[in-house]
Parts: sequence; C-alpha cells; structure tokens
Amino acid sequence: MFAVINNSLSRMRRNADSTFGPQPLRIGILGFGHLGQFLCTHFERERTKPTRDFDLIFIWNRSKTIFTKYGKELDQSLIVSTVQEGLQRLPDLVVEVAHPDVIRTYGEQILDVCDLFIGSPTALAYAPLEARLRKKSIETGQAIYIASGAFWGADDIVKMSERDLVRSLTITMKKHPDSFKLNEPLRSKLLHERAKIGDKHEEIIIYSGPVRELCRLAPNNVNTMAVGAIVADHLGFDGVQGCLVADSSLTDRHIVEIELSGPETTIGDKKKPTFHLKTVRTNPAEIGFITGTATLLSFVSSIKRAKGHITGIHVV
Repeated sequence: MFAVINNSLSRMRRNADSTFGPQPLRIGILGFGHLGQFLCTHFERERTKPTRDFDLIFIWNRSKTIFTKYGKELDQSLIVSTVQEGLQRLPDLVVEVAHPDVIRTYGEQILDVCDLFIGSPTALAYAPLEARLRKKSIETGQAIYIASGAFWGADDIVKMSERDLVRSLTITMKKHPDSFKLNEPLRSKLLHERAKIGDKHEEIIIYSGPVRELCRLAPNNVNTMAVGAIVADHLGFDGVQGCLVADSSLTDRHIVEIELSGPETTIGDKKKPTFHLKTVRTNPAEIGFITGTATLLSFVSSIKRAKGHITGIHVV
C-alpha cells in the first residue's frame, strides 16, 4: 500500500511541476564508491547553476562509515540510512552504482516508486531477476535504464539485433591485474598466473566464454559485457562471448575490444562476404580503478537521457 501511495504522489508531483516548464530530475544515488562520489560531486555543482538538469535528493551506501571522512564537504542531509527512507523523498529516478546485490534486493521496491537506473547490469545475468524486473516495470509503468558506458556503438547493435542481423558478438576487456575484483576460481587463477610470469609484461587470459557465467565471477568488472548481452538481446548472456585479460603493462588505461559479425551477403554467384566490425576503445584509468575516466562523464550523459521512455529495459 505504501508503494502504491508513493507512486501516485510522485506522478502527481511530476505532473504539477510540468505546468511550470521543465523541472530538474530528482535523483537518488545508491552507492558511494568511485563512480558514486563522482556523480554526487557533479550533481552538487549543478545547484549553483541558474538552470540544471538534476536535483540530488538522497545518497545511500551499504556502509555509512565511508561518509565520515568527507565532513563538511558533503551535505549530510542527503545521506539516508535505508533505501526506503530515500524512496520516501519521492525521487524521479534512482541511480544504482553500488553492486548487483543492491539491484537484487531493492530493484522491485524502487520500481514501485520511480524509474530505475542500473549501474550494475551484471545483475541481469541472473535470469529470474531480469524477468521479475521486466514484470514489475510493466505493472508500475516505470522504466529501467542502463548506461551504455564503455560499450561503443550500442545503438547500432540494437538496430541490427532488431532485424536479427547479429550472428556473433565478442567483447574483450583488458586491464592491469590490480584493476580486477574477481570471485573464485578466477581470483586464484590470476594470482597463480601472475606468480608464474613474474615481472614479465605478458597477457593473462583470465576467462573466455559466455558472458552469463563471467557476470557471476567478475560482477564489478564486466558491466560493459552485460550491456553487450542486453543490446544483442537475441544472443543474450549465453550467446555473447566475453574474454577477460590481465596485462601489467596497462598502467594508465583500460582497453575494450568489440568484435561483431553479421550475415553473409551474396554478391554475384561466388563471393559471400560477411559483415564484420571491430572497435578498440582505449580508456584512461589509474591502476586499481574499475571505471575509466571517459566512462564517468558518459555515465552523466546517460542519466540525462534516462527519461520519457516506455516500460521495459533501455540502454541509454
């Protein structure tokens, strides 16, 4: 009952505000790591502008101790103790930049109140959760958004996928070994392989195979691959292939390679060339950071586009 009332109040407020022209999007943020801190700083700077796109109304993190080192630098009134407390402030959009577990726990509750922006799309590799969120979106009329992030050419692949023109999609991500957060057995595999090569700058293939399993083994590192599985939806998490590579020479960058093959085309009566595309993205990044610097601003642009869509999941 609480969720239904909150949903109705939120819609009434947005409808009322629209009579006075475009209003800032009321944002709540779940997660205060590297990306969450960047977003908070960006949104708070917007308050000084005569017109702004966003209005930050709450911040939540699984552990509140992270907030203590910011003191007066952070508006303490924005911090909420629970996600439910944040939802009572009636946001237009809740942005998750914490962990896939947060989507599993709170995703449906958020959709009872407002639109949801998923910053950890690896959560959708768990098929029952994806099904529940899609169902809830239809029931509440709220939309689900996912940032294209470091996945270059997402819109084009969506167009091809709509016409069943994507035959294969492989995403390779290369980072410094210290920039990975891995679950077992990949964590032990990386440690073992690093010990074997010593100081040599050699590539270590940590994983190669379907993206669905990799999302479980490296949920913090392969959101770009999850985006690929969503935009090429007829291939999905089982059909899209992922390759995770550790390279100690990558001290200042991440590399994302996207390779796609389409259908054969008959030319004359002999040649049947296959559509093929390969992009290589070099994203500046410090050692130990999961998200590259170029992805941070891209994320802000995606949030700005996260409005006005129908129900369902949309990559923006």
